[in-house]
Amino acid sequence: MVLLPTANLWQMVVDAKRPSAVNQLLQICPANRRNQPEMIFADRETLVSWFPHIHPKLDTLFVYHGRALTVRLRASAQVPISLIDKNDEVNVRLAMDSFCYRLCEDLEGPVVASFAMGVGQQNLPTRFGQINSDVLRRADFTVMRRQKETLASRPAVRVRMDGDELQFL
Repeated sequence: MVLLPTANLWQMVVDAKRPSAVNQLLQICPANRRNQPEMIFADRETLVSWFPHIHPKLDTLFVYHGRALTVRLRASAQVPISLIDKNDEVNVRLAMDSFCYRLCEDLEGPVVASFAMGVGQQNLPTRFGQINSDVLRRADFTVMRRQKETLASRPAVRVRMDGDELQFL
């Protein structure tokens, strides 16, 4: 479990290919309305290898969108079961932060990320000091960079396809 600043917020990440690590992550930083886990990919090519049938409109967004963008896609067989929602979808995005990008590259696959928010925490972790001590203690490694910065004040833009129409969530 690695605690790191991503493009917009502090997140806890694990190797997506290790289901036990994904389950442990979801216990420490549980999913809720504000904190929806996502898979982060180093590049478009790796993303397409996991999700080969991406709608052309979403593919265009991945290529040209300049900010953090989370896309809801139909889950593929490789996706950890605990990340799949009731609509058989999962959140995915491309790494915008250099450290997160290199981590995905080194793992040769995606990471699963969840905001560094413990049980009952309501504030988004825009600063290192906002991270609950229970979450801090559970991290195997904490990235030391950007700890004094305030990151973006909101999660990534979220979209999905509804038929042939792009839907902003």
